[in-house]
Amino acid sequence: MRRYLCSEGELKNVMARNTKPTSDQFDYTVEQSPLFDRNGKAVKVGGSPIMGNFRQDNGVCLGTSTEAYEIVNNNSVVEVVEDAFASAGLGDFEREIVVAREGARFYGVYDFPTQERHIANVGDVVSLRLTLNNSFDRSCGLNWAVGMMRKVCSNGMCSLVADTNVTKKHSSKLDLSFIKEGIDASVEKFDASVEAFKNLGKREITHEQGGLILDNLAIKKVLSESLRDSIQMVWDSPTFTKEDEGRNLYNLYNATTEHLTREVQGTRFEYANRVNRGVLTNLSRAEKSVDHFAKLTAKVPEKEKAVKVVAL
Repeated sequence: MRRYLCSEGELKNVMARNTKPTSDQFDYTVEQSPLFDRNGKAVKVGGSPIMGNFRQDNGVCLGTSTEAYEIVNNNSVVEVVEDAFASAGLGDFEREIVVAREGARFYGVYDFPTQERHIANVGDVVSLRLTLNNSFDRSCGLNWAVGMMRKVCSNGMCSLVADTNVTKKHSSKLDLSFIKEGIDASVEKFDASVEAFKNLGKREITHEQGGLILDNLAIKKVLSESLRDSIQMVWDSPTFTKEDEGRNLYNLYNATTEHLTREVQGTRFEYANRVNRGVLTNLSRAEKSVDHFAKLTAKVPEKEKAVKVVAL
């Protein structure tokens, strides 16, 4: 069946909408099909035909690409990656699958409870989390992101280390030995991230400064006003008083992840991850830079504080 482009450059077949809810159904096949204009001519860019990446079960186009873009279907990569986890000796894992935008984006969240690390200076324990990413809209390559799960509350924590490729550059071949090397590299990145969190725990702040940081993150549009208010409530009254009573950048980040994990991530997975990373980026900069810390803890003029920031 021929697929046609509308005059606005969009497919007549309904493109994947970002307003669609997430799901855990990932076992669908995506194949490429050439696109044609209204006159029946193949659409090309620079001499290369433009392809639509179509779900075979419902006909939804998940994105466009050239023929050079190699598709790796979710079920294939999940099978090989989970075999690699076993050979890497990471122990048992817990898996959560999130499929967003009608299948255009796939996230496989893997927690490894036995891969524990201690953040001794704040009395916390975290375990390794690897998030496998795949997409059919070219939003990301086939890779995984290193993160961690906080053991006391199961909150998800991200990291700022670079993502790890699952396949070699310009290849869709799933090579078990290459993936195993990537897993080993990710564990090293996990250890480096734990050290970065220890530094956040060493940076003490006052309770008031924590609130000012949230105010300024809202002005920077890292947080919406409603998120800022909700995180402030967790900061004011920590759920885990023994672990979170200390006033430092690490526990301010924990207040953020607690609210995102419990109240946002279930229905807005991508948004929660984006906010999580944005907050961590700013707190990490504040820990390293006196100037950035001063900017984030500056008192906010009332007229700016009153401005509402619309959540994305």
